[in-house]
Amino acid sequence: MFTLPPIDPDGRIAKSLRSIRILSAVLAVAVGLFSILSWVLLEGLGIHHLRGLPRAVPVSMTAFSMILLLMSSRLRSNVLRKAIPTTPGFPMSFERLLEGYRRATLISFLMLECAALAGFAVALLTGTAFYGMVLGAASLVSMATRWPRVTDFDRIASGKRSP
Repeated sequence: MFTLPPIDPDGRIAKSLRSIRILSAVLAVAVGLFSILSWVLLEGLGIHHLRGLPRAVPVSMTAFSMILLLMSSRLRSNVLRKAIPTTPGFPMSFERLLEGYRRATLISFLMLECAALAGFAVALLTGTAFYGMVLGAASLVSMATRWPRVTDFDRIASGKRSP
């Protein structure tokens, strides 16, 4: 019978990723709270939006949020690529790659957090909870796909997956 060797037999990767997973969970909960708050404040409590605000402000903030959503993935890839040696055959530093993976995850999650916060601000400025909920949901989905996992790190380290 064919069996694969354990990915992290001594638990070193999991132990190293524990802090970033906790921080990622806190950021994801905050994004969920932004979405819920936009619904509760605007639909439940009926808070009114600001009058006399130029329409360009919420539109530009929404565009900025969408750019943050897209750029978070690109920036994550760039940070991870810097941790991988460019010269073929050059040995990969496990610690450098692990630090790059943690940094890339944190940067990506912070950008997604900012996108959700901007969506919440747009919802408050326009009086429509839809903006905050949709941008929050998009941030949560992006966070779920980039969640720090030992298997994801292993696939990047072994070259089975590009950053």
